[in-house]
Amino acid sequence: MASMQIIQTSKSIQELRFSVIREMGGMAAHMDGVITLGIGEPDFNTPPAITEKAFQDALNGHTHYTPSKGDPELLEKLAANITRETGISTGSSSIIITHGGMGALTASLRTLLEQGDHVLLVEPHFPDYIAHIAFARGVAVKARSRAENRFIPLPQDIESAITTKTRVLILNSPNNPTGAVIPGDVLDAISELAIRYNLFVISDEVYDRIIFDPPFESIVTRPGMAERTLVIKSFSKSHAMTGWRVGYCYGPQAVIDQMLKVVNYSTACASSIGQRAAVAALDIDPSVISAMKDRFEARVDLVCTRLNAMEGIKVARPGGSFYLFADIRPITRKSREFAIRLLQEEKVVVIPGYAFGDSAEGFFRIACTRSKQQLAEAMDRIQAFLTRFREE
Repeated sequence: MASMQIIQTSKSIQELRFSVIREMGGMAAHMDGVITLGIGEPDFNTPPAITEKAFQDALNGHTHYTPSKGDPELLEKLAANITRETGISTGSSSIIITHGGMGALTASLRTLLEQGDHVLLVEPHFPDYIAHIAFARGVAVKARSRAENRFIPLPQDIESAITTKTRVLILNSPNNPTGAVIPGDVLDAISELAIRYNLFVISDEVYDRIIFDPPFESIVTRPGMAERTLVIKSFSKSHAMTGWRVGYCYGPQAVIDQMLKVVNYSTACASSIGQRAAVAALDIDPSVISAMKDRFEARVDLVCTRLNAMEGIKVARPGGSFYLFADIRPITRKSREFAIRLLQEEKVVVIPGYAFGDSAEGFFRIACTRSKQQLAEAMDRIQAFLTRFREE
Protein backbone atom coordinates (compact mmCIF):
# COMPACT_ATOMS: atom_id res chain seq x y z
CA MET A 1 0.00 0.00 0.00
CA ALA A 2 1.45 3.35 -1.04
CA SER A 3 2.24 5.71 1.80
CA MET A 4 0.17 8.87 2.08
CA GLN A 5 1.88 11.92 0.66
CA ILE A 6 1.86 15.10 2.71
CA ILE A 7 1.16 18.20 0.65
CA GLN A 8 3.57 20.99 1.52
CA THR A 9 2.34 24.57 1.38
CA SER A 10 4.30 27.76 1.86
CA LYS A 11 5.11 28.52 5.49
CA SER A 12 4.79 32.25 4.86
CA ILE A 13 1.24 31.71 3.57
CA GLN A 14 0.36 29.35 6.43
CA GLU A 15 1.37 32.03 8.91
CA LEU A 16 -0.99 34.61 7.39
CA ARG A 17 -4.39 34.92 9.01
CA PHE A 18 -7.51 35.34 6.93
CA SER A 19 -8.83 38.88 6.59
CA VAL A 20 -10.52 40.02 9.81
CA ILE A 21 -12.51 42.55 7.76
CA ARG A 22 -13.90 39.81 5.53
CA GLU A 23 -14.43 37.56 8.54
CA MET A 24 -16.65 40.11 10.27
CA GLY A 25 -18.64 40.55 7.06
CA GLY A 26 -19.02 36.79 6.79
CA MET A 27 -20.40 36.55 10.33
CA ALA A 28 -23.09 39.06 9.40
CA ALA A 29 -23.93 37.58 6.00
CA HIS A 30 -26.86 35.45 7.17
CA MET A 31 -28.26 37.90 9.73
CA ASP A 32 -31.21 40.19 9.08
CA GLY A 33 -31.29 43.86 9.97
CA VAL A 34 -27.52 44.31 10.17
CA ILE A 35 -25.93 47.74 9.72
CA THR A 36 -22.53 47.09 8.19
CA LEU A 37 -19.84 49.63 9.03
CA GLY A 38 -17.03 47.24 8.23
CA ILE A 39 -15.66 47.09 4.70
CA GLY A 40 -14.38 50.36 3.26
CA GLU A 41 -16.56 50.60 0.18
CA PRO A 42 -18.53 53.72 -0.77
CA ASP A 43 -22.27 53.08 -0.80
CA PHE A 44 -22.72 55.45 -3.76
CA ASN A 45 -23.04 53.96 -7.22
CA THR A 46 -20.45 54.97 -9.78
CA PRO A 47 -21.52 58.35 -11.22
CA PRO A 48 -23.73 57.68 -14.29
CA ALA A 49 -21.56 59.77 -16.62
CA ILE A 50 -18.66 57.36 -15.97
CA THR A 51 -20.71 54.19 -16.38
CA GLU A 52 -22.47 55.37 -19.52
CA LYS A 53 -19.21 56.37 -21.23
CA ALA A 54 -17.54 53.08 -20.29
CA PHE A 55 -20.46 51.03 -21.58
CA GLN A 56 -20.46 52.98 -24.84
CA ASP A 57 -16.74 52.34 -25.22
CA ALA A 58 -17.38 48.64 -24.58
CA LEU A 59 -20.01 48.60 -27.32
CA ASN A 60 -17.45 50.26 -29.59
CA GLY A 61 -14.97 47.45 -29.07
CA HIS A 62 -12.89 48.31 -26.01
CA THR A 63 -13.21 44.76 -24.71
CA HIS A 64 -9.80 43.39 -25.64
CA TYR A 65 -6.44 43.28 -23.91
CA THR A 66 -4.78 46.63 -23.46
CA PRO A 67 -1.00 46.99 -23.31
CA SER A 68 0.19 45.68 -19.94
CA LYS A 69 1.26 49.21 -19.08
CA GLY A 70 -2.26 50.49 -19.63
CA ASP A 71 -4.63 52.19 -22.04
CA PRO A 72 -2.54 54.87 -23.84
CA GLU A 73 -5.25 57.52 -23.51
CA LEU A 74 -5.57 56.90 -19.78
CA LEU A 75 -1.81 57.07 -19.32
CA GLU A 76 -1.61 60.40 -21.13
CA LYS A 77 -4.44 61.91 -19.09
CA LEU A 78 -2.89 60.71 -15.84
CA ALA A 79 0.51 62.11 -16.81
CA ALA A 80 -1.02 65.54 -17.38
CA ASN A 81 -2.91 65.36 -14.06
CA ILE A 82 0.14 64.30 -12.06
CA THR A 83 2.31 67.01 -13.59
CA ARG A 84 -0.29 69.64 -12.80
CA GLU A 85 -0.95 68.50 -9.24
CA THR A 86 2.62 67.80 -8.10
CA GLY A 87 4.68 70.16 -10.24
CA ILE A 88 6.83 67.16 -11.17
CA SER A 89 7.14 66.67 -14.92
CA THR A 90 5.71 63.18 -15.42
CA GLY A 91 5.35 61.32 -18.70
CA SER A 92 3.27 58.23 -19.40
CA SER A 93 6.46 56.15 -19.34
CA SER A 94 6.63 56.70 -15.57
CA ILE A 95 3.09 55.40 -14.91
CA ILE A 96 1.60 51.92 -14.87
CA ILE A 97 -2.09 50.97 -14.68
CA THR A 98 -2.84 48.10 -12.31
CA HIS A 99 -5.67 45.82 -11.22
CA GLY A 100 -6.78 48.16 -8.46
CA GLY A 101 -4.46 49.80 -5.98
CA MET A 102 -3.76 46.30 -4.64
CA GLY A 103 -2.21 45.37 -7.97
CA ALA A 104 0.14 48.32 -7.66
CA LEU A 105 1.10 47.27 -4.14
CA THR A 106 1.84 43.72 -5.29
CA ALA A 107 3.89 44.84 -8.27
CA SER A 108 5.89 47.43 -6.33
CA LEU A 109 6.85 45.14 -3.45
CA ARG A 110 7.75 42.23 -5.71
CA THR A 111 9.91 44.57 -7.76
CA LEU A 112 11.71 46.26 -4.86
CA LEU A 113 12.32 43.43 -2.38
CA GLU A 114 14.83 40.65 -2.10
CA GLN A 115 14.08 37.78 0.28
CA GLY A 116 14.46 38.92 3.88
CA ASP A 117 14.40 42.66 3.19
CA HIS A 118 12.60 44.68 5.84
CA VAL A 119 9.57 46.82 5.06
CA LEU A 120 8.76 49.51 7.62
CA LEU A 121 5.06 50.10 8.35
CA VAL A 122 3.39 52.74 10.48
CA GLU A 123 0.94 51.08 12.86
CA PRO A 124 -2.11 51.09 12.85
CA HIS A 125 -1.87 50.00 9.22
CA PHE A 126 -3.97 48.58 6.41
CA PRO A 127 -3.97 44.83 7.24
CA ASP A 128 -3.31 43.68 3.69
CA TYR A 129 0.19 45.17 3.75
CA ILE A 130 1.34 42.19 5.82
CA ALA A 131 0.18 39.69 3.21
CA HIS A 132 1.70 41.55 0.29
CA ILE A 133 5.04 41.83 2.08
CA ALA A 134 4.92 38.09 2.75
CA PHE A 135 4.11 37.37 -0.92
CA ALA A 136 7.27 39.31 -1.86
CA ARG A 137 9.29 37.34 0.75
CA GLY A 138 9.93 40.46 2.80
CA VAL A 139 9.70 41.04 6.55
CA ALA A 140 7.32 43.60 8.08
CA VAL A 141 8.72 45.85 10.81
CA LYS A 142 6.46 48.26 12.73
CA ALA A 143 6.73 51.85 13.92
CA ARG A 144 3.87 52.83 16.20
CA SER A 145 1.76 55.98 15.89
CA ARG A 146 -0.29 57.14 18.86
CA ALA A 147 -3.84 58.24 19.51
CA GLU A 148 -2.63 61.19 21.60
CA ASN A 149 -0.84 62.48 18.49
CA ARG A 150 -3.94 61.89 16.32
CA PHE A 151 -2.07 58.93 14.81
CA ILE A 152 0.34 61.19 12.92
CA PRO A 153 3.66 59.30 12.92
CA LEU A 154 6.60 60.86 14.73
CA PRO A 155 9.82 60.86 12.67
CA GLN A 156 11.82 59.69 15.71
CA ASP A 157 9.60 56.61 16.04
CA ILE A 158 10.16 55.79 12.38
CA GLU A 159 13.91 56.25 12.73
CA SER A 160 14.10 54.01 15.79
CA ALA A 161 12.43 51.18 13.82
CA ILE A 162 14.89 51.32 10.90
CA THR A 163 17.24 48.33 10.72
CA THR A 164 20.25 47.49 8.58
CA LYS A 165 17.87 45.42 6.43
CA THR A 166 15.21 48.10 5.94
CA ARG A 167 14.69 48.61 2.24
CA VAL A 168 11.18 50.12 1.92
CA LEU A 169 9.00 52.46 3.98
CA ILE A 170 5.25 52.37 3.33
CA LEU A 171 3.35 55.57 4.12
CA ASN A 172 -0.44 55.72 3.96
CA SER A 173 -1.96 59.19 4.04
CA PRO A 174 -4.89 59.63 4.51
CA ASN A 175 -4.53 56.55 6.65
CA ASN A 176 -6.67 53.45 6.78
CA PRO A 177 -7.86 52.85 9.55
CA THR A 178 -7.28 56.14 11.40
CA GLY A 179 -7.96 58.82 8.77
CA ALA A 180 -4.74 60.60 9.80
CA VAL A 181 -3.24 62.94 7.19
CA ILE A 182 0.52 63.47 7.49
CA PRO A 183 1.29 67.22 7.52
CA GLY A 184 4.00 68.82 5.43
CA ASP A 185 6.56 69.36 8.20
CA VAL A 186 6.40 65.68 9.17
CA LEU A 187 6.78 64.67 5.52
CA ASP A 188 9.87 66.89 5.36
CA ALA A 189 11.43 65.09 8.33
CA ILE A 190 10.52 61.63 7.00
CA SER A 191 12.03 62.57 3.64
CA GLU A 192 15.31 63.40 5.34
CA LEU A 193 15.27 59.97 7.00
CA ALA A 194 14.56 58.21 3.71
CA ILE A 195 17.50 59.92 2.05
CA ARG A 196 19.87 59.41 5.01
CA TYR A 197 19.08 55.70 5.32
CA ASN A 198 18.65 55.10 1.58
CA LEU A 199 15.04 53.96 1.87
CA PHE A 200 12.59 53.62 -0.98
CA VAL A 201 9.12 54.95 -0.13
CA ILE A 202 5.80 53.54 -1.27
CA SER A 203 3.25 56.29 -0.73
CA ASP A 204 -0.27 54.83 -0.60
CA GLU A 205 -2.56 57.76 -1.45
CA VAL A 206 -5.79 56.03 -2.46
CA TYR A 207 -7.87 58.33 -0.20
CA ASP A 208 -6.24 61.57 -1.37
CA ARG A 209 -9.52 62.95 -2.81
CA ILE A 210 -11.33 62.51 0.51
CA ILE A 211 -9.67 65.29 2.53
CA PHE A 212 -11.39 67.43 5.17
CA ASP A 213 -9.49 70.13 7.06
CA PRO A 214 -5.78 69.86 6.28
CA PRO A 215 -4.48 70.21 2.74
CA PHE A 216 -3.19 66.98 1.24
CA GLU A 217 0.54 66.83 0.57
CA SER A 218 2.58 64.02 -0.93
CA ILE A 219 6.08 63.00 0.08
CA VAL A 220 6.96 62.67 -3.61
CA THR A 221 7.08 66.48 -3.88
CA ARG A 222 9.86 66.80 -1.27
CA PRO A 223 13.42 67.49 -2.48
CA GLY A 224 15.20 64.31 -3.50
CA MET A 225 12.11 62.12 -3.13
CA ALA A 226 10.80 61.84 -6.70
CA GLU A 227 13.66 59.46 -7.52
CA ARG A 228 12.97 57.22 -4.51
CA THR A 229 9.16 57.20 -4.26
CA LEU A 230 6.39 55.15 -5.84
CA VAL A 231 2.94 56.70 -5.47
CA ILE A 232 -0.07 54.38 -5.48
CA LYS A 233 -3.52 55.74 -6.30
CA SER A 234 -6.88 54.29 -7.25
CA PHE A 235 -10.25 55.25 -8.66
CA SER A 236 -12.03 52.91 -6.23
CA LYS A 237 -12.74 55.16 -3.26
CA SER A 238 -12.63 58.64 -4.78
CA HIS A 239 -14.98 57.84 -7.68
CA ALA A 240 -17.03 54.99 -6.13
CA MET A 241 -15.47 52.56 -8.59
CA THR A 242 -14.41 49.64 -6.39
CA GLY A 243 -15.73 46.97 -8.75
CA TRP A 244 -14.07 48.41 -11.87
CA ARG A 245 -10.66 47.46 -10.41
CA VAL A 246 -8.46 50.27 -11.71
CA GLY A 247 -5.48 51.65 -9.84
CA TYR A 248 -2.20 53.12 -10.92
CA CYS A 249 1.32 53.77 -9.77
CA TYR A 250 3.88 56.35 -10.78
CA GLY A 251 7.52 56.89 -9.95
CA PRO A 252 11.04 56.45 -11.34
CA GLN A 253 10.84 55.03 -14.85
CA ALA A 254 13.54 52.45 -14.13
CA VAL A 255 11.35 50.96 -11.37
CA ILE A 256 8.12 51.23 -13.36
CA ASP A 257 9.81 49.38 -16.25
CA GLN A 258 10.57 46.44 -13.94
CA MET A 259 7.11 46.51 -12.37
CA LEU A 260 5.74 46.01 -15.85
CA LYS A 261 7.12 42.46 -15.77
CA VAL A 262 5.11 41.67 -12.63
CA VAL A 263 1.91 43.09 -14.13
CA ASN A 264 2.54 41.33 -17.43
CA TYR A 265 2.95 37.90 -15.83
CA SER A 266 0.39 38.24 -13.03
CA THR A 267 -2.63 39.97 -14.58
CA ALA A 268 -1.59 40.72 -18.19
CA CYS A 269 -3.38 44.06 -17.89
CA ALA A 270 -6.08 45.81 -15.93
CA SER A 271 -9.67 45.51 -17.15
CA SER A 272 -10.02 47.27 -20.50
CA ILE A 273 -13.56 48.41 -19.70
CA GLY A 274 -12.47 49.54 -16.26
CA GLN A 275 -9.73 51.62 -17.84
CA ARG A 276 -12.24 53.28 -20.15
CA ALA A 277 -14.30 54.09 -17.05
CA ALA A 278 -11.17 55.68 -15.57
CA VAL A 279 -10.75 57.83 -18.69
CA ALA A 280 -14.33 59.02 -18.22
CA ALA A 281 -13.68 59.60 -14.51
CA LEU A 282 -10.85 62.00 -15.31
CA ASP A 283 -13.21 64.00 -17.52
CA ILE A 284 -16.09 64.19 -15.06
CA ASP A 285 -17.21 67.48 -13.53
CA PRO A 286 -15.08 67.84 -10.33
CA SER A 287 -18.17 68.94 -8.40
CA VAL A 288 -19.52 65.38 -8.64
CA ILE A 289 -16.51 64.01 -6.76
CA SER A 290 -16.50 66.95 -4.35
CA ALA A 291 -20.14 66.29 -3.50
CA MET A 292 -19.35 62.70 -2.52
CA LYS A 293 -16.51 63.95 -0.33
CA ASP A 294 -18.84 66.43 1.37
CA ARG A 295 -21.34 63.66 2.15
CA PHE A 296 -18.58 61.55 3.70
CA GLU A 297 -17.48 64.51 5.79
CA ALA A 298 -21.02 65.10 7.09
CA ARG A 299 -21.25 61.44 8.05
CA VAL A 300 -17.88 61.49 9.79
CA ASP A 301 -18.93 64.56 11.79
CA LEU A 302 -22.17 62.88 12.85
CA VAL A 303 -20.43 59.71 14.05
CA CYS A 304 -17.60 61.64 15.74
CA THR A 305 -20.09 63.68 17.73
CA ARG A 306 -22.14 60.68 18.75
CA LEU A 307 -19.20 58.48 19.76
CA ASN A 308 -17.47 61.20 21.77
CA ALA A 309 -20.69 61.68 23.74
CA MET A 310 -20.59 58.04 24.85
CA GLU A 311 -18.91 57.26 28.16
CA GLY A 312 -15.67 55.33 27.71
CA ILE A 313 -15.19 56.09 23.99
CA LYS A 314 -12.94 58.70 22.47
CA VAL A 315 -12.29 59.36 18.80
CA ALA A 316 -10.28 62.02 16.99
CA ARG A 317 -11.83 63.64 13.94
CA PRO A 318 -9.90 62.31 10.93
CA GLY A 319 -8.19 64.59 8.45
CA GLY A 320 -9.43 62.48 5.56
CA SER A 321 -10.85 59.13 4.37
CA PHE A 322 -14.25 57.92 5.60
CA TYR A 323 -12.89 56.01 8.60
CA LEU A 324 -13.06 56.62 12.33
CA PHE A 325 -10.81 54.78 14.78
CA ALA A 326 -12.51 54.71 18.16
CA ASP A 327 -10.59 54.25 21.41
CA ILE A 328 -12.40 51.89 23.81
CA ARG A 329 -9.43 51.10 26.08
CA PRO A 330 -11.19 52.55 29.16
CA ILE A 331 -13.91 49.93 28.58
CA THR A 332 -11.98 46.94 27.23
CA ARG A 333 -8.81 45.98 25.42
CA LYS A 334 -10.45 42.91 23.89
CA SER A 335 -11.57 44.44 20.61
CA ARG A 336 -12.47 41.14 18.96
CA GLU A 337 -14.80 40.14 21.79
CA PHE A 338 -16.31 43.64 21.74
CA ALA A 339 -16.95 43.58 17.97
CA ILE A 340 -18.43 40.08 17.93
CA ARG A 341 -20.77 40.80 20.82
CA LEU A 342 -21.83 44.10 19.22
CA LEU A 343 -22.74 42.19 16.08
CA GLN A 344 -24.55 39.41 17.92
CA GLU A 345 -26.46 41.65 20.30
CA GLU A 346 -27.10 44.80 18.26
CA LYS A 347 -26.41 43.73 14.66
CA VAL A 348 -23.76 46.36 13.93
CA VAL A 349 -20.54 45.43 12.14
CA VAL A 350 -17.35 47.23 13.14
CA ILE A 351 -13.78 46.03 12.68
CA PRO A 352 -11.79 45.18 15.84
CA GLY A 353 -8.59 47.16 16.24
CA TYR A 354 -6.21 44.20 16.52
CA ALA A 355 -6.66 43.63 12.78
CA PHE A 356 -4.61 46.78 12.18
CA GLY A 357 -1.63 45.83 14.35
CA ASP A 358 -0.84 44.83 17.93
CA SER A 359 -0.74 48.41 19.21
CA ALA A 360 -4.25 48.99 17.81
CA GLU A 361 -5.83 46.61 20.31
CA GLY A 362 -8.48 48.41 22.32
CA PHE A 363 -9.83 50.31 19.30
CA PHE A 364 -12.38 49.62 16.59
CA ARG A 365 -12.80 50.99 13.08
CA ILE A 366 -15.99 52.37 11.60
CA ALA A 367 -16.40 52.99 7.88
CA CYS A 368 -18.90 55.83 7.37
CA THR A 369 -20.20 54.28 4.19
CA ARG A 370 -23.89 54.24 5.05
CA SER A 371 -26.54 56.97 5.03
CA LYS A 372 -26.75 59.43 7.92
CA GLN A 373 -30.01 57.78 8.97
CA GLN A 374 -28.38 54.34 9.14
CA LEU A 375 -25.35 55.76 10.93
CA ALA A 376 -27.59 57.43 13.52
CA GLU A 377 -29.40 54.12 14.07
CA ALA A 378 -26.04 52.34 14.41
CA MET A 379 -24.96 54.88 17.04
CA ASP A 380 -28.19 54.25 18.98
CA ARG A 381 -27.43 50.53 18.93
CA ILE A 382 -23.82 51.03 20.03
CA GLN A 383 -25.00 53.26 22.88
CA ALA A 384 -27.45 50.59 24.03
CA PHE A 385 -24.75 47.92 23.81
CA LEU A 386 -22.28 50.03 25.82
CA THR A 387 -24.78 50.51 28.61
CA ARG A 388 -25.10 46.75 29.04
CA PHE A 389 -21.39 46.11 28.46
CA ARG A 390 -20.31 48.50 31.22
CA GLU A 391 -22.85 47.10 33.69
CA GLU A 392 -21.44 43.58 33.47
